[in-house]
Amino acid sequence: LLLGFGTGVYGTLVGAGGGFILAPVLLIFFDLEPKIIAGTALSLVAISSLSGAQAYRRMGLIDYRSGLLFAAAALPGSVLGPFVVTQVAGDTFRILFGILLVGITVQLALRPAEYQERPRNPAPNQGFSVRSRRITTAAGQVFEYRFNEALATSINLVLGFMSSFFGTGGGFIRTPLLISIFGFPVRIAVATSVFALSIYTLAGAATHASLGHLDLYPTFVWAGIGLVFGSQAGAIVSARVKSIWIVRLLVIILFSLGASLLVQGFAGG
Repeated sequence: LLLGFGTGVYGTLVGAGGGFILAPVLLIFFDLEPKIIAGTALSLVAISSLSGAQAYRRMGLIDYRSGLLFAAAALPGSVLGPFVVTQVAGDTFRILFGILLVGITVQLALRPAEYQERPRNPAPNQGFSVRSRRITTAAGQVFEYRFNEALATSINLVLGFMSSFFGTGGGFIRTPLLISIFGFPVRIAVATSVFALSIYTLAGAATHASLGHLDLYPTFVWAGIGLVFGSQAGAIVSARVKSIWIVRLLVIILFSLGASLLVQGFAGG
């Protein structure tokens, strides 16, 4: 319950659904197979994302067109991932997961400004597939930005597979890319990423469940309850917490989890 609440809060803060913390924690401390970890974590990410998306919808922060395009691109990979993870040995899964988390840690440590609001938009005025957006929030705040829609959408082809393979959702990679490369405002990037997650993680979770990759009780039930409340709290807290502190804490958490998985993997579990 506490694990679900904590990952729900933090996952919604960074637009990642919480799976990037939940999955490695389950892998390190719970005696479950990697495919069960991936399936259970992704199912919980789906719940967290649905809850968080509703909160962001009320705030008027979601770029719906982008979110739907991202979800559509991620769907094929999210369905394929559950079949592939069954073929991977536990130690190999831990090593791959550890490398992924440490890599993301290095990126965030070297470029912490990615999660800070910036006034300029790096996208050109014209060009292939460059689209403009204007979002007016429920509080009356206006966000205007431009980005390469086709390129931003294509990245989700890979993220969809990674989301189901590792059970993370993929939002912890998408959100910083939307901000740093495509010029999305931070709050719009976070809300749109959570909205996209709420769609394609359902498909991945359903595939995992059909293959029996789900620890229904106690992990899914109790962590799920915590995630629902945590994701609502995270959406509210997001307007009150400085982005740089979110990133600093994220670096510490991801490095610790990644290093632990690498040690376990190379030591044979």
